[in-house]
Amino acid sequence: MKRKKVTALLCLLLAMLMVLSACTSKEAPKEEAKENPAEEAPAEVPEEVQYSDTLRVAISSDVSQWDIVVFPGGDDRFVWNQIYDTLVRLDKDLNIIPGLAVSWESEDNGLSWVFHLREGVKFHDGTDFNADAVLYSYSERSNVIQAGTLPLESMEKIDDYTVKFICKKPVPLPTYLTHIAWPVVSPTSLDENGEFKAPIGSGPFKFVSQTKGQEIVVERNEDYWGGAPETEKVVFKIIPDAASRVLALRSGDVDMCLKIAESDVVSLEQDPDIVVNRTLSTFTDFIQFNTARAPFDDRKVREAVAWAVDTEAIVDNVLDGIGIAARGRAYSPCMMYCAPDEELDLYSQDLEKAKACLEEAGWTDADGNGVREKNGKELSINILVGQSWSPREIKIAQVCQSQLEQAGFKVQIDQLEGAAFSERNKSGDFDCMLRTGFFVWGPYPHHVKIHFSKNYASHFNDPEYDELIKISEGVPDEEKPEVYRDIMQMILHKLPAYYIVHEEKVVACRSNVKGYEISAEDPWLELRSVKVEK
Repeated sequence: MKRKKVTALLCLLLAMLMVLSACTSKEAPKEEAKENPAEEAPAEVPEEVQYSDTLRVAISSDVSQWDIVVFPGGDDRFVWNQIYDTLVRLDKDLNIIPGLAVSWESEDNGLSWVFHLREGVKFHDGTDFNADAVLYSYSERSNVIQAGTLPLESMEKIDDYTVKFICKKPVPLPTYLTHIAWPVVSPTSLDENGEFKAPIGSGPFKFVSQTKGQEIVVERNEDYWGGAPETEKVVFKIIPDAASRVLALRSGDVDMCLKIAESDVVSLEQDPDIVVNRTLSTFTDFIQFNTARAPFDDRKVREAVAWAVDTEAIVDNVLDGIGIAARGRAYSPCMMYCAPDEELDLYSQDLEKAKACLEEAGWTDADGNGVREKNGKELSINILVGQSWSPREIKIAQVCQSQLEQAGFKVQIDQLEGAAFSERNKSGDFDCMLRTGFFVWGPYPHHVKIHFSKNYASHFNDPEYDELIKISEGVPDEEKPEVYRDIMQMILHKLPAYYIVHEEKVVACRSNVKGYEISAEDPWLELRSVKVEK
């Protein structure tokens, strides 16, 4: 009996040893795997992103002028701001920041300003940026001085990197000097005979070539003071037709497209290969009246236009909701000192009020043909429309034509090239014109000076308005909100112009374009951080 128990115990122990042995043999490969990392599957290495050396940008017009003796119009400024630089810059949200000047101050409420210049900056030809270049750029030769836009009495070179500006009156001078139309350029851009030879700036890109009507090429400035741009080369493709620009973007012939027609925005936003960038800009479209001749010498007739034009319908139905109805507001809500709606007497379409204004002014429809008459003369007007800025302008003009005819106007639209438009503007040979922007740069509301009687583009003469404009820039900052609110209200009441839509800037890119940030400033195009994935 005892021997049977021992035998059973030995069998049990043997069985336990076999189980343990089996377990050990199953676990062993795991331990071996841990001790042999070389046998593990290799980790995936992400493929390095490759970038193109060229960014292709579609613009609507060629650069017509590189010299500072002429104001750059159309799309010139989109290209200028790649090559040239300003003393003072704006960030994408319109905050004023240092540019070629690192700091500035005024000790007499804006009558004189001292600017401290950035040292170590080179122009594209290797010459030094310094005080001499600043004095040259704002000399009598420059358009900004010739036109009287910059109210300078004199300039003084304190040392190589300090300049003093003495103004004719107290002004917020830094807000003037953000405009890319008035950059600092190298005096070496002129030859020994004083003739312009080449665009020589200090901007992030250098001028390479221009094929008239086709393209402009600029290349990276490796020594740019703000850091070399990401892209080696930018090619601006000149494509005047808005629809053709969009087609070029969709097909991949260009990487970025400016001045998108509002009617194309929704379909572009639905395209997975396109990224649409939008922001409220500094530009506003408006009808400017020639108040020096009938019928718009009568304020009641101008008021009739304000009641007849439906700015909200224009934004909603014509511009597909792109932009903000101005309702007479003189400048964009993204700008400084723009009073809130509740403090302004804004307009909304009311055809009965429009008709009542015309009746009060003596314009009646005696024969029932829909066109009002006065003293045997029809209420016939023309609207001038230029072709240099936005594809939306002719659409807006056509809607205004229809709405004004409902009130009893007879309206003709004259669409003109830039030179012809300017000539009619200077001669005063027009009734009203559709404009956008004008005296608009940066966040400060310089635009309101367009209606100052001594401004060449005014077509309006009102002593009360002139007095308010004269004091506006010189009052202490804490008083400016009230002063500019009063100016906005005066424009709404006196109606030198009727403001229609605050522009929403649209820039569309292929989805492989990286690093672009849209700016509220228009026209402005920041390309330093942009690169294109292959």
